[in-house]
Amino acid sequence: MLGRFFPLNWRPPVDEIRFAAEHGFDAIQIRSDRAGQIGDDLRADPRVVGLAFAASGVEPVLEMLVFHLGEPGTIPLALRANLPAIEQIGFRRVHIHPVGPDDAAPLLADEFQEALEIAQGAGLMLGVEHNAVGHRLLVEPARVHELLNAVPGLHFVWDLNHTRAEDVADFSRLRDRLSLVHVSDTPLPETNHHLPLGRGSVDFRVVRDLDLPLILEVGGLPISGGPGLDTDEVLLDSLARLRALRT
Repeated sequence: MLGRFFPLNWRPPVDEIRFAAEHGFDAIQIRSDRAGQIGDDLRADPRVVGLAFAASGVEPVLEMLVFHLGEPGTIPLALRANLPAIEQIGFRRVHIHPVGPDDAAPLLADEFQEALEIAQGAGLMLGVEHNAVGHRLLVEPARVHELLNAVPGLHFVWDLNHTRAEDVADFSRLRDRLSLVHVSDTPLPETNHHLPLGRGSVDFRVVRDLDLPLILEVGGLPISGGPGLDTDEVLLDSLARLRALRT
């Protein structure tokens, strides 16, 4: 599940971890929008959060939203800034979600290669997430394939909510490179709504046999009704629907 640490819907990390453990979630995703300030964004000491994760058996995973304006070194710099909190919380799966103008596109392969070397030195599994239509970086499957071909050790984070129906087959070819999948619904052909499962038209059967974390990225955005659509009840209903796919 996506940790509910939005400004208008903030929940203490220890409470969120307890909820996840009690209801059988295997992982909580934490998002970093400001490199080096994960603890401030969680309003908690990363060491305390790490101890809570370790005691619960729930895996923490980290998404780094990196705003790339074409300045060389942006991605490795952001990863280095987060390394202390990454170690304290106990992340092993870390992925970078780059957003920005076309100017950043030529830099991605070299920067992800450098970031991968940093991640491997820290014992991390590093991935990259693609974007929905309307963004400029890593939207088309061909661009994602090119990046992964250029950086062989880099993993892929597939967001079904970002994926047009006509692109499912191309992204499915990357199953062997996946580190996790983001799961939420959207009223196709529109993407990026982050709706609870069953409120859009995504076919989730494509991931039913994957043996890796499937992160419910439900709610939190104005287009999806905002934080009101990531209540406990909504998350548990989406979890039940996801489990039903695997039976």
